[in-house]
Amino acid sequence: MPRTARNVEEVDIFKQQILDAAVKIVIREGFARLSMRKIAAALGVTATTLYNYYTNKDELYFYIRIRGFELLYGLFEKAYTAAYDSRDKIKSLIASYIEFGIQYPDYYEVMFLNRNVPKFLDCIGTPLEVVGAKEKEIALKPFAFVIEKLQQHCELDPYSAYVAALQLWIECNGVVSLYNSRLIREVYDNPQRFVDSYVDVIAQRYIPLDIK
Repeated sequence: MPRTARNVEEVDIFKQQILDAAVKIVIREGFARLSMRKIAAALGVTATTLYNYYTNKDELYFYIRIRGFELLYGLFEKAYTAAYDSRDKIKSLIASYIEFGIQYPDYYEVMFLNRNVPKFLDCIGTPLEVVGAKEKEIALKPFAFVIEKLQQHCELDPYSAYVAALQLWIECNGVVSLYNSRLIREVYDNPQRFVDSYVDVIAQRYIPLDIK
């Protein structure tokens, strides 16, 4: 008997399963070795089945990043809302970025560290331009969120807040990279304690002690 067609909910679940399998392969073998055949094998289906859901592995990559940035933005919103005063709110954004990188290293690798993957500018004028533009729009939301909050709580003008957000990103990315590579363990016996204390150090540069 032919297989019954998936309903809308089942389709969404299966598309998420495809993304999960793709992320694992990218991290284990690199984006260049990702293939629809390997994803299909991991899921126990044929490669032809996957093409009913995604055009190719490049499109898959952009959807992986979209899901990752949506997750990061959600963590920012939750952490910021739960914090009490200005200092705690900025500190919560710093902590939640680092937490995201440590808790979801596979997504972090694909979103921020993997060099051999397509970027939006590579896709202009190609069939991937639309999904690439969608990914870029969603990827910028967490960055814009931080800029807005730096303006609000640190009394910065738009340009200064933009520069500060870049500086925060660079510094937090360094912390995540050292933690996930386990290099920090070579020089500090309690990596998590280091991360917790360093979040305070970073926050103090942006929120003076007399601001509440």
